[in-house]
Amino acid sequence: MSDAARRILKPELGGVVPGGLESLTEDELSEFAAMLRAAKLGQSEQLEAAVDEALEIVPRILRRPVRKILFG
Repeated sequence: MSDAARRILKPELGGVVPGGLESLTEDELSEFAAMLRAAKLGQSEQLEAAVDEALEIVPRILRRPVRKILFG
């Protein structure tokens, strides 16, 4: 695995690149990194939607303070 491929994957995987990915080509590694980014984005959007849905039980006037208490 090239240094460029490690540099691409390291942030997406949280620092450690598993040795099993060495058999992939540079193009496959780039595609894998793009799929990881897309999955993280989708997960983030779904989490935001779930939080919004959960906060619907809180009276509207209190939602902002409750969100701030829960998430800083």
